[in-house]
Amino acid sequence: MKEILISLMLWLSVNTPFNTNHELPKVTFLPQEELNHLFYGEHKIEGNKLYGMYSLETDTIILPNTWDPNKPWDLAVLLHEMIHYLQDMNGMEFNCVQEMERDAWPIQQFYLKKVHDYDWDYDAMWYMVISTCADPLSY
Repeated sequence: MKEILISLMLWLSVNTPFNTNHELPKVTFLPQEELNHLFYGEHKIEGNKLYGMYSLETDTIILPNTWDPNKPWDLAVLLHEMIHYLQDMNGMEFNCVQEMERDAWPIQQFYLKKVHDYDWDYDAMWYMVISTCADPLSY
């Protein structure tokens, strides 16, 4: 895992404005059910698979234990969570945690295309909803 983290950190240092002169992030793996519970709490979210998360409290990236370093999507998920780690380590301030997604999704998309020739065309409306502090029910 250390080699993967180093390579992704190097990629981020060249392709983003983030200061990457930080320790490598801690990464832990959990069964999908535990990951979902950690993120959503007691709320049951049907049909929604959580691919990973970054804990601001413990400075830890948490991935499902099915994460596979041989799959481009899984590597991009790790990169996405590393972006959150770097946002945190660089002391970036946000009005809410959702705003942290504003950088992560486009960089993840760019990484997938440039490194893996993988087209990820996420829904622009969904991106707007999940990357702003506004109540999605008020649109």
